[in-house]
Amino acid sequence: MNPMLAAAFVLGVAGSAHCIGMCGPIALAVPSPSPRWSARLWSTLILNSGRLFTYAMLGVAFGAFGAGLRLAGLQQGVSIVAGVVLLLSVALPGMLERWLPQGRLSVFIGRLRSILGRNLRRTAPEALFFSGALNGLLPCGLVYAAAIGSTATGTLSAGVAFMVAFGLGTWPALIALRMGGSLLATDVRQLLRKASPYLVSAVALLMILRGLELGIPFVSPGAITQPLQATACH
Repeated sequence: MNPMLAAAFVLGVAGSAHCIGMCGPIALAVPSPSPRWSARLWSTLILNSGRLFTYAMLGVAFGAFGAGLRLAGLQQGVSIVAGVVLLLSVALPGMLERWLPQGRLSVFIGRLRSILGRNLRRTAPEALFFSGALNGLLPCGLVYAAAIGSTATGTLSAGVAFMVAFGLGTWPALIALRMGGSLLATDVRQLLRKASPYLVSAVALLMILRGLELGIPFVSPGAITQPLQATACH
């Protein structure tokens, strides 16, 4: 597996404890169209698919931005910065959450919350998907970190893949939470909280190493050199 995709998935898993606190209340507030277990599972998958769609669209935006930086020769620097930001988020918990939108963007977020609140009681498939998509747009430090990571990938497609892998990493905990508290015991949540700083730090170090281009296969590949083009004499 691509190390960056694995890192994105690990980042999602590492942030599961955070996701339970941020997205968990929204997931629990969405009613199931039927009391049957299968109906609840289906609605849960649709809800999380909407959130995954939003993450993929963020991957398009940040991956394209990263592609521009790569063409400018700045990709390695972005990867190092992304790793440093993640390490700082571990050393200073809540740092990323302080990057709250201000001004007009803050007003937009407020309207977004209002629309989401009105839509939460609807159980049609398209409404569940829409609720999940809106949920993915709400301010979240973990998503900020993943977006920075997707920028470091250097291409649009890799940026999308990074954000999708990150989103899938958050699925197990949120699906288990919505399907029933017994599926996500307290000791499991505590384990996630304890392991999270170490997992995030590992992802951060991987990004820094990739940016340093030390020539370590898969982990820190060396710089790609362009072959000299032969010129013909006429």
